[in-house]
Amino acid sequence: MSVYALPHPALRIAAATTELVQGILALYPQARIVPRTTPLADEDISVDVRLPLRLDEIYAAREQIHALVLPLQDHYDVLILASAVPLEPCPDSSASLAL
Repeated sequence: MSVYALPHPALRIAAATTELVQGILALYPQARIVPRTTPLADEDISVDVRLPLRLDEIYAAREQIHALVLPLQDHYDVLILASAVPLEPCPDSSASLAL
């Protein structure tokens, strides 16, 4: 595990969040990235990525976002949950598509 040389945990979290948001918006400029209202206790960064996509496209986006998350977690030594969810609730699915 490679920890980026930032002296305070808050700085690592801020840097990882910035890179995560930039990466998501580069892939999905239409994304709305919002903090999760009930993050798990061990998460440093917890966001919903709301996308105006069909459910099958949400699954593909989920994989791409996961690919962004893994190196950031290792580089900054933080735990990230970024959930790809439909912008509008899907009538065929009430479950969250968390990573």
